[in-house]
Amino acid sequence: MIQRILRGRWLYLLLAAAVLVIYTVGLPVEIVTTVEEPAQLSRFNESLEWWPKEVDAVAVRDTVHERPLLGVLLAFLSLFMGGMLVGGLVFSWWSLLSGRARSLWAFSGRRPPAWSFAELGRIMALMIIAFSLLPLIRFAPPVLALGLSPGSHRWIPLSALLLDALLVAAIFAFASGKGMPAWRAVGLSPRRILPSLAEGFKGYLVVFPWLFLLLFLTVELIRFFHWKPPLEPIQMLLFQERDPLVIGLLVVLSCVIGPIAEELFFRGVLFAAVRRYLSRGGAILASGAAFSLIHTNPVGFLPIMLIGSLLAYLYERTGSLAAPIAVHILHNTFLMSIGLVVRWLVME
Repeated sequence: MIQRILRGRWLYLLLAAAVLVIYTVGLPVEIVTTVEEPAQLSRFNESLEWWPKEVDAVAVRDTVHERPLLGVLLAFLSLFMGGMLVGGLVFSWWSLLSGRARSLWAFSGRRPPAWSFAELGRIMALMIIAFSLLPLIRFAPPVLALGLSPGSHRWIPLSALLLDALLVAAIFAFASGKGMPAWRAVGLSPRRILPSLAEGFKGYLVVFPWLFLLLFLTVELIRFFHWKPPLEPIQMLLFQERDPLVIGLLVVLSCVIGPIAEELFFRGVLFAAVRRYLSRGGAILASGAAFSLIHTNPVGFLPIMLIGSLLAYLYERTGSLAAPIAVHILHNTFLMSIGLVVRWLVME
């Protein structure tokens, strides 16, 4: 019964009609006000800078001395970045000299579980409808019970977490109707987890220097053309929010829940659907481009596409989402750690 509803048309037509009626008739005044003035984010747009115009080296050293934990984190991140850069170049050079580079295009032979574009479209439709209903969900009794005031920024990460949870639930709902365990239908396999994780780390190690080069070239192009890229709400919150709960929610969203939900969708569903019609390389590039586009960050399009392509490659190579999920979590945790250290070191 549930599968017939999910795979039919009436559910989506009724939900779309409900959204259309709600926005045609008009939202309640208090909801419209909240949507149009999202919790003082306009103030962030005017004042936020990625980096101070002048950095006082003495003040930075004093801050590190006053906060030993900050010094430890800074040293660890520096060692990690340096190790990944050098290690990636050395490992790549060794692979070329030893002939092991030829094995990089060797794959598990297990095709991803079959997903159709119809299923992909239905999942996307559910998420678009859910996003459209967020202003109403914001004023639902369970949400109001959390004590969120109209000016609270907590709703921003909470709404993103809610959408990720709905995405995971929708994917598993469709997966449960495929005649196999749902976890297998989304590409999760308990077999060979450790070898898959090892493959994931090697792939990330090889790609890391090229990712760093793309980021460096992107930053230099931005400086050359004097372009100020638009800021995302999460970036604004990370560098100026004072509420520790908001920062904690951002960390959980970026480093745990977000990567898992995105891998289930982009690799478990989207890549599997595209793979039915494109070659291996074409599907990897197409899913990487889609992954980058959905992040709505034109500045980081190429670096994000590179990461997305790597994650699709790892899924195809290992036949399991274990490696893509682990690499995604590692990458996001590294970036979030840099952001938190910069905030702690310079912004505060």
